[in-house]
Amino acid sequence: MKSSIEILTVCIFIPLPLQTKIVCMIIKVKWEDFKEEIDGFVSTGNAIVDKYRSSKTEDEFNNFKEEKQSWENTVVSYVRASFEPENRNFANEFKAQRGYNTGFKLGTDQKIKNEIQALKDEINGLDYYLKMLFISDAIVRPDEIDLNERQNLDTEGILELILSKLYDLYKDGKYHSINWILEGNGIKLNGRGEDWDYGRMLENRGFIECMNGRNVNAKLKLEGKYAIEQSRKAQTTDYSKISNSDEELKELIKQVLSKIEGLGFGQQIIFDEFDELRDDIPHLSKKSFGQLLKSKLGDLVTAKAFDKALASEIFKEFTSQVLPF
Repeated sequence: MKSSIEILTVCIFIPLPLQTKIVCMIIKVKWEDFKEEIDGFVSTGNAIVDKYRSSKTEDEFNNFKEEKQSWENTVVSYVRASFEPENRNFANEFKAQRGYNTGFKLGTDQKIKNEIQALKDEINGLDYYLKMLFISDAIVRPDEIDLNERQNLDTEGILELILSKLYDLYKDGKYHSINWILEGNGIKLNGRGEDWDYGRMLENRGFIECMNGRNVNAKLKLEGKYAIEQSRKAQTTDYSKISNSDEELKELIKQVLSKIEGLGFGQQIIFDEFDELRDDIPHLSKKSFGQLLKSKLGDLVTAKAFDKALASEIFKEFTSQVLPF
């Protein structure tokens, strides 16, 4: 995976083109554990910066370099080993590229300042790497999404995915690689420049602002933020119309199962899921019942027990709401 972060002399991080197919890489440790480790590395790095911020001597400079090198090696070893296959590109992507060499011999104090800035760059890059991984479903939560469905999204679906992930990154105010967003979420690009086309379409709609180079980097505009918020509100399910009567819900489950069987969907897994749902009714609020129903219908669609259209129809029987997929 090539998460490339270019470090400019003004110390702004900009995601660059992905050189490898990041969808081939999956995290093999728990995301919560990985995040905790990375946060710990960031804290340790900042502590090293604070420790040597006022250093002036050559000995202090050498000690600083040793601590920095040890910290870098620890970070690289952990990240490389946390993915399957091993993330061998991370070391080159992580090490800061410096823009300080002017050809003049530098004094010790300036060398320390430059090295501190390089470490800060790496810390910021590590924090950015964590943010981008968090929105990469195909890498950090592949079991929670349907990768085949993602790979078959139509153009509008892909545009919505890009907007949704940029919304999740909105607060940092930075530009983010459309290529990373797509590949990190299971979308395989069909040709060179396709990320540019998606960026142009969204920019023409006034939803994003693009920075074009070899790859397209984008950030969400207020119009795009508003569009996603309205879309997510529209998908919020209202469970208030679910019956208050346990007996009515049980009878409705009986009717639904009869209807499903009449349509030729008679797999045992369907009856098992609804039997569990019926048994849980006395212990559930309206919202809890609706959420459990939604979860079970999603599981049955994933198991190919029936399709999304039937799942939505069943959900509507109980809630008078369309089930969003």
